[in-house]
Amino acid sequence: MIEQRIPLSAAADPRAWKQLMLAAAARGPTAIEETTEMIYVLRQREIERLLHEPRLRGVGLSLFDRMGIADGPLRDWYGALMFTNDGVAHDRLRRLVSKAFTPRAVERLRPIATARVAERLSAVREAGRGDLLAAFAGLPMHVMCSLLGVPAAAVPEFIAWVDALSPVFLFMEPAQIAAATAAIEQLLGYLRLLVEQRNHTPADDLMTSLLRAEHDGDRLTREETVTMVANLLVGGHDTTASQIGCTLLTLLSQPNAMAELRSKPSLLAALVSETIRFEPSIAGAPRTVFEPIEVCGALRPAGAVVMCSFLTANRDPDVWQDADSFVPQRFANPSAPRLLSFGGGPHYCLGAALARMTLEEVVRGVTDLAPTLSVDPDGIEWVQSLGRSPSRLPVAV
Repeated sequence: MIEQRIPLSAAADPRAWKQLMLAAAARGPTAIEETTEMIYVLRQREIERLLHEPRLRGVGLSLFDRMGIADGPLRDWYGALMFTNDGVAHDRLRRLVSKAFTPRAVERLRPIATARVAERLSAVREAGRGDLLAAFAGLPMHVMCSLLGVPAAAVPEFIAWVDALSPVFLFMEPAQIAAATAAIEQLLGYLRLLVEQRNHTPADDLMTSLLRAEHDGDRLTREETVTMVANLLVGGHDTTASQIGCTLLTLLSQPNAMAELRSKPSLLAALVSETIRFEPSIAGAPRTVFEPIEVCGALRPAGAVVMCSFLTANRDPDVWQDADSFVPQRFANPSAPRLLSFGGGPHYCLGAALARMTLEEVVRGVTDLAPTLSVDPDGIEWVQSLGRSPSRLPVAV
């Protein structure tokens, strides 16, 4: 089988990369990136299988090896994450954290998210115009810090640290490595003090719940708790913030959908899911072949890197009816296909419920505001850190 090849250079422009991937998916089930030899899997059903396949594992520390980060605090922290571990180590962390990070705990934060959204939109409403992305800057971090029990006064510092750490899941330049190293040292130092405080003075927050979480007599150590909190912050901030941009641009381009939501508020969760399908901020999930395996009709050797493409899975015409159309009520149907944007299998996104809740409250607030985009959406530049997103969303009210 001769597989099509795609240039890595297109990845510099998130919009161009999306179009390149969709065009590749129209030609075949896989594509090979010509510089790295990464195998892009473009079909939903194959991706669903691979996300549950034990012969594929996370990327581990292979990216750090390629960047020459052989030791130091950044590698130590990254190597202890659930994202970079599999098997017994991953399953142990997942069991313990899941005991504390429940949908019920997330749902208790909804009033806080609602109030934060209202605060951010009040200035736009009063001015009659504004940039929605600027208005919501830092919102996911404020919500996550409320869940964890981080003091509100410390949130700006946390945003700066996590912004410097967001590129850690991708290939970093030397300046980015230096900034990320400084940020992880400062973030972990602050979190160690907070965890020590919670150990002596428990509170009604996730940090205390993580310290108390137990499974068959096993608990997280204090250092594991510190690492996990940093994991949640870094993994959830940019991904949710970038999806806010993708979701809002989609809705601003679909005024009928917002009108439908105003008349039928129960549609909120389904509508948010459709925006994630239609314009996902996270383009895909990487996996490393641990044992030789057949992928899309070809045998892949151990060590090969596979990228499960959410951009193309979400538009797969073999799975999604009217795949290129925005259908507000698509996910109101219980038989709707499975949305893969939060991953699947043992590495399914632990923060999916928190991200969804935050997005729902943002969409609820913006729908009530009923703004209109004041520029041509095709003229808006896109940016990418961990997630992809429009760089601005200027609106009039």
